[in-house]
Amino acid sequence: MHLAEEQDTTVRVTILGQEYPIRADADAEYIRGIAAFLDDRLRAVYQTEPSRPLLKIAILTALNLSDELFTLRRENREMTEQFEQKVREFTDHLSRGLVD
Repeated sequence: MHLAEEQDTTVRVTILGQEYPIRADADAEYIRGIAAFLDDRLRAVYQTEPSRPLLKIAILTALNLSDELFTLRRENREMTEQFEQKVREFTDHLSRGLVD
């Protein structure tokens, strides 16, 4: 999904009690789902730190989400490398089997 100012699809979402018009080149339900996910994550951080300003809550939430993203990217890269290694091993076995 790409958020943009000139897209035709505009969806109004509520995050932490504030309404935001979101324009994007994605399905409205998808946008609402992302907004609900973000709202849930922000509220979870807020519940643990209710005295913090909302900007700090937002930054902590962004850091948590970034950590998850980086972890998933690393895991994906590791799984891809393992898969590619297994394919190379399988191809080598097949090649040796065909030659013998």
